[in-house]
Amino acid sequence: MLGYIAWGNGPKKPVLGERWLAGGRFMGLTMGDSARPRGPLAIARARRAARRLQEAGVRRAVFPVDFPYTALFIRQGIAPIETLPLRRALAAPLTRRRLESLGRLPTEAVIGLYGERMSRELWDGARALAFSYRYVLLDAPGGEDLARELRREYGISLLLRPSPDQLERADALLLFSPRKDLTGENPILYTLYPGGEAGRGRLPLVLPPALTDQVEPNCDQEQLAAALYVQGAVTLESLLGEIPC
Repeated sequence: MLGYIAWGNGPKKPVLGERWLAGGRFMGLTMGDSARPRGPLAIARARRAARRLQEAGVRRAVFPVDFPYTALFIRQGIAPIETLPLRRALAAPLTRRRLESLGRLPTEAVIGLYGERMSRELWDGARALAFSYRYVLLDAPGGEDLARELRREYGISLLLRPSPDQLERADALLLFSPRKDLTGENPILYTLYPGGEAGRGRLPLVLPPALTDQVEPNCDQEQLAAALYVQGAVTLESLLGEIPC
């Protein structure tokens, strides 16, 4: 089960209990904001709360954005839910929408994808884009397997092992791994790897307004979006509709 941590105005002693949010089921943990969050008593309470959450079967949770005990919870075996899988799942449909908004035609737009390994997300993203666009450039080990499948079953061609210059000139560039030899000045850029959440290539996650009203103001809404998606409580389409072009 996934956890949901609420921190702020609340009881001094942490309270644990089931919580439903927008159709998602969580083990909720409510913690009061101590006047001395770094004091020994507050830290001891936080450690006990993390232990109780772990004993309830929680290993990943939605954390508050200003939570002072994140490192402590991680040491106790409770980590923030990963948002990268959701960002990667959104990358292809969002790229398609942004290219349309820029007036790039499917027969003209050029899309580059790069990864140090052929992950499932990279495979799916390249495959989905190849169905919609004529010029898809793929630089990743194992790209030949995808190219053969697309050519054999659908008559679709991929351009493999593109040069850095070709990737630089692509209308959209999706990086599933860091690439230091590229400037990243493409009209559309997504940096879809750990640590790539900051900077221009960041793909944002936005909850529908109706869902934000159900949570605390300091809830990490990107983590919550990822948690709800994992549980099937929200769809890619509903999340995609909230992301500005």
